[in-house]
Amino acid sequence: EYMGEASGHLARRMEVRIEDTIYDITDFVHKHPGGNIIIYANSFTDKDGVNDATEAFKEFHGRSPVAQKFLASLPQRPATTKRDQIMIEFQKWRAQLEKEGFFDPSPLHVALRLVEVFVIFCLGLVCFWMGGFSGLSLGVVIHGLFGGRCGWIQHEGGHGSLTGNLSLDKNIQRITIGFGLGSCGSMWNSMHEKHHATPQKIGYDLDLDTTPLVSFFNTAVEDNRPRGFSRLWSKFQHFTFLPVTSGLFVMAFWLFFLHPRKAIRDRDFVQLFCMILAHTLRPYLIASVTGLSFPVAYALMWASMWVSGVYLFGHFSTSHTHKAVVGREQTKNWLDFALDHTVDINPENPFINWIMGYLNCQVLHHLFPHMPQYKQPAASRKLVQFCKDHGLTYEIVGYYEAWRRTFANLKEVGEHYYQNGVDKKRMALAKEDVGSIMKRMKQARTNKAVGA
Repeated sequence: EYMGEASGHLARRMEVRIEDTIYDITDFVHKHPGGNIIIYANSFTDKDGVNDATEAFKEFHGRSPVAQKFLASLPQRPATTKRDQIMIEFQKWRAQLEKEGFFDPSPLHVALRLVEVFVIFCLGLVCFWMGGFSGLSLGVVIHGLFGGRCGWIQHEGGHGSLTGNLSLDKNIQRITIGFGLGSCGSMWNSMHEKHHATPQKIGYDLDLDTTPLVSFFNTAVEDNRPRGFSRLWSKFQHFTFLPVTSGLFVMAFWLFFLHPRKAIRDRDFVQLFCMILAHTLRPYLIASVTGLSFPVAYALMWASMWVSGVYLFGHFSTSHTHKAVVGREQTKNWLDFALDHTVDINPENPFINWIMGYLNCQVLHHLFPHMPQYKQPAASRKLVQFCKDHGLTYEIVGYYEAWRRTFANLKEVGEHYYQNGVDKKRMALAKEDVGSIMKRMKQARTNKAVGA
């Protein structure tokens, strides 16, 4: 007997709905190539009491024949209810966008972006060659911009929204994140996809799990994994977020530990080679054009990495960190997660589109991570109409307003913790909640012994 249909067994099985079919994924969770992202995405419960993963599956795996094959092999049964009408309308709208070419890649656009980062890198070397304080400083800033622009490209490569060829996109990601940022593409992907699956959801979105370095919401210290806490650090977090947390701590942790460890564990030698080039070839070229020693050139390279970290993490934060969070047990659909917990920033402004690598269209990006991002400003106009037709709220803010909200939120949360400290009762309850979730995850991994 299929366990998903047996009364009393539903609570012990993990099921998801995709379109009008319900799949039992209990025995598949621990085999999922993407790891526990499948649990992170398991968030919205439909009228059948089953998690609706239709959009998550389509956006993450819609172009993967292997994923389709795995899906077809799972135990399944028909859904007994219709999907929410708004999600049916959303699917129709997505199909219309696809018909209009919004998901078609542009090889020329990709080529121009790659040429752009090459030119920026060379321009930085010219500035280093000029020498003097102004030349070296300008070289650091321009190479920092180079790393940041590589960050935007690798991000698209990780989503497979560059060329339409997933293998080629992943290799572009390896090169740009490796040489441009000294980091690992697969590490970025595993972290970033959790954010995409459930943006602003406590305990799920890793972009919120940033304590004690920075707290983005008033219960972050209590609800995140237990770590240290400082009232004084919290009070000044709006000052330390960009120069210290983003540019220094995060970049050092990523480049010297987290990302190399992932590449080594994956035995991804191409990625490791690109990362090593960031630590060797880049300072060698700087030393060659300046006549400075390699250690000094390496320091200049690291200064540019600091600029890249400030540039990237600062801009990433402006789209969602100031928005409301979602509770651990709260459920939302794919559309609501994007509309309620991210904002778009000046999509009609070409300069803002460029400086933010088109990630100023964060709502569109969360809805359609495989859409080439340079097409999202135009798609934004259509989203305005879709939301108007269906009574939904789509928030667009100005560039400076997004920065203002980000730092106002950091200051407000920091002041909250400086004045009130940590709520130990809430922390204890959150620890119990996490324990319960981990218990369910462990049960899923050992599911073969359940109801056999």
